[in-house]
Amino acid sequence: MGYKQPPKEYQWKKGQSGNIKGRPKGKTLKEFAREYLMSLPDDEKVEYLASLPTEIVWKMAEGNPENKSDVRVDNIQPILVEIIHERKEDNTNTDRV
Repeated sequence: MGYKQPPKEYQWKKGQSGNIKGRPKGKTLKEFAREYLMSLPDDEKVEYLASLPTEIVWKMAEGNPENKSDVRVDNIQPILVEIIHERKEDNTNTDRV
């Protein structure tokens, strides 16, 4: 069945934005959390950070590591098919024993 285009009158016009009013005014959750944590005394900050997994604290301090990947979807499918085929062959060979 494929993707069906909506009727022309319901499609976006060129240069038209779907969010006419823009982002709502006020702080984002990230801004709110940052300000709240900055307002805590040092001993409460230490207590809070100690309650979190080390990996999360590291990401908070250093940011998420850059994700470089050479994996592409068109490369994965043949590899997955080959792996599945090999596993099926292994399963059929062990069933006969």
